[in-house]
Amino acid sequence: MKMVVFSSDAYKETFEPFHILVEKYYPNHPEIIYVTDTIKNPWYKTISKDYPFDRWTQKAREALDEIDDNKILVTMDDNFIRKPVDEERIKYAEENLKGNIAMFNFEKNYDRLDQPCQYKGFKKKNLNGIAVNSINCGLWQKDKLKSVLNITCNPWEIERLCISYDYEYYINSEDYIIDYGYITFHPFGITKGKWAREVVPFFEKEGIKIDYSKRGFYD
Repeated sequence: MKMVVFSSDAYKETFEPFHILVEKYYPNHPEIIYVTDTIKNPWYKTISKDYPFDRWTQKAREALDEIDDNKILVTMDDNFIRKPVDEERIKYAEENLKGNIAMFNFEKNYDRLDQPCQYKGFKKKNLNGIAVNSINCGLWQKDKLKSVLNITCNPWEIERLCISYDYEYYINSEDYIIDYGYITFHPFGITKGKWAREVVPFFEKEGIKIDYSKRGFYD
């Protein structure tokens, strides 16, 4: 398993806080690989693919071709981990990620049409629901992720499209597996290019200093 963090040059100020927090709250993490435009992350292996935002899926596909593992924990650069991750549940998802399963989504279940399933702590995702192909935080089979990314568009558009190829998708139905501050429909991390105000007290607690004036706050 590899941990793949999708980022860009415009979000380079997230590199250090992400590094501080993942090392603190997920010290036994797998190899971390950053996907950026041109700027290398000083802490982790970096794959640079310089494409505009509206060709993000092409950037992602080409980066995935350079990763030599079919199980990848996908997350974003502003998913700042808040507490120790549940490594046992990550291991459980990794052991069961096979066959026709595209992903185990580590977000909390939010669709009432998701169904109970055989996997403890997960529900089977409603394939006609919102963000079937979530790239926020989850464990994917790389080959299946590449196939659903086979449309050139930005990351938010690929989440809105219900492209599933009849793969199986599962989503967390219990407590946080990786708590990165996400609460459904509430701003967190960087929202629409601006800092969510929830970050300020959290970074202060963690001793992380950021110049918030460069991008301002999302209100």
